[in-house]
Amino acid sequence: MVRLIYDGDPGIDDALAILFAVKCGFLDLEAVTTVAGNVSLEKATKNALRVLGLVGRLDVPVAAGMPHPLVRELVTAEHVHGEDGLGGTFLPLPPVQDKCMGAIDLIVGKVLRRPGEITLVAGGPLTNLAEAYGRMPDLGERVGEVIVMGGAISVPGNVTPYAEFNVHTDPEAAKIIFESDLPLTLVPLDVTLKTLITGEDIEEIRGVGTPVTDFVYRVLRYSLNFPGHRRLGGCPIHDVLAVGVAVDRGFVRTKEFYVNVVTDNLVTLGKTVVSEKNVGEFEECKSKINVCVDVNARKFIRFFIDTITSK
Repeated sequence: MVRLIYDGDPGIDDALAILFAVKCGFLDLEAVTTVAGNVSLEKATKNALRVLGLVGRLDVPVAAGMPHPLVRELVTAEHVHGEDGLGGTFLPLPPVQDKCMGAIDLIVGKVLRRPGEITLVAGGPLTNLAEAYGRMPDLGERVGEVIVMGGAISVPGNVTPYAEFNVHTDPEAAKIIFESDLPLTLVPLDVTLKTLITGEDIEEIRGVGTPVTDFVYRVLRYSLNFPGHRRLGGCPIHDVLAVGVAVDRGFVRTKEFYVNVVTDNLVTLGKTVVSEKNVGEFEECKSKINVCVDVNARKFIRFFIDTITSK
């Protein structure tokens, strides 16, 4: 059983990732920490609570983290995720939980209590992780694994021609994490854009008729209508795949690279660059990163559908 902390900015695909983590029998969701990205921190935190309330898991702690990138202004993506961040579903907000510590304290505390056992999956900007790493410089020796959904290696970005949204939103935080000694696996657009839920898949989910599948159907149908997703022929479930990698590395093929981020050029800001050698702009990188370069997309989509539709 993998002990998982999910750090994200819910957001449609983050919401699906949380549901998937709860319903997957191979994961123990220890906590959800939130960060500003797809939506404001306040919306992200409320959305995490809404999704956990939908599946009756308000026992899972939810902790709010950083309300803005390290040095830049926040630019959100409600035009993709809807006014509420959840495709206009406006799930009810459950009763307020007991007060929880902040996200950084929670991450550090969990890792300290269970050294080597915690897997961190980051589905949003890396602001919280950069802050946690600054707080705990030996985080790389204490955490089990860190899986990051972010970056675009050999494909165009989804927010600029060069950059993926999570990295572009806080490139300075991404640079800190990619240059660190954390045991990292990167799940970039190269594989998530292949991991598409089709209209046929959505109808299969709809046919189950539970509160969870009704919600999943509604947000996926909303997402499928986004022009960029219509062009792809389906909805990429970016963050869900990152959680899937925590379940079974066999869904993807990885290759080790040094990875860094452009932070000093407005045109290519947030571009992820890779190298097999630690030279030039990669000399600050402490270790190589496992980068997902291919995915068995239909195998994973089948696993996701079976998990999300299970009673």
